[in-house]
Amino acid sequence: MAWRPTQYLIEGELDNTAPGKVTGWMMFAGVKDKVTFDLEGNFHRDIRGAKIHFTGDAYEDNADIDSGNYFEGFARHQTGKAGDITAGLPPHDYGREPYIEWFSNENGRVVLELEPAQIEVIGTPIPAIESDPISRKEQRRNMAEFLGSVAREMNIPRENAICIGSEAVATANKRAANNRIRGMKLLPHKIRERLPSLGGQDGKGGKTVAYAKCFTPDSSWISIGVSVFIHCKRIPAFLRR
Repeated sequence: MAWRPTQYLIEGELDNTAPGKVTGWMMFAGVKDKVTFDLEGNFHRDIRGAKIHFTGDAYEDNADIDSGNYFEGFARHQTGKAGDITAGLPPHDYGREPYIEWFSNENGRVVLELEPAQIEVIGTPIPAIESDPISRKEQRRNMAEFLGSVAREMNIPRENAICIGSEAVATANKRAANNRIRGMKLLPHKIRERLPSLGGQDGKGGKTVAYAKCFTPDSSWISIGVSVFIHCKRIPAFLRR
């Protein structure tokens, strides 16, 4: 569950030369101004104490209507906490591919997933042996606070929320809730096109097909499940992405 604007990324730079601080900027197709960053936290040990410059596959002139709609409500100045930020280099504390995640006060969880050729380390990181790995307990807390903030903004009662963060469930704020979940694309257009129309499977009996999207909120694991009911037997097939 996150904003995932990788396809709109032009380029960016993040700086962790000041301990406990991540600053920088990013440029996205469809966004006129640079998005700037002032986050609490550190990179993973492979790049801690250095800067990273990264590029995407988008470019300024290829903005389309979709990108404009996608970034509606996306803050041009991002504050909050750094999540897992790594170039995928040794000691491989968090995978072997570049991964940039932050928990925005304005937009919730945001994730960029890149290829190794798209990222450049600027400067010399602190030797891994001289610092501790990012605390998984702290990252789980960041995730819990994010999910809790979504619950608060959507006015989900405390007793129905899986987690509610550090504050009580507050009065619903539709605009704030939309700004946190708009970019998550829980039901992308391509998947929506594959779904049968309402009532379109009436009368099919044992040939009815059910589609389900499954994902883990703390990673990029996604699967599209297709279940076919034949003679009362359920045969599931999962397509992992």
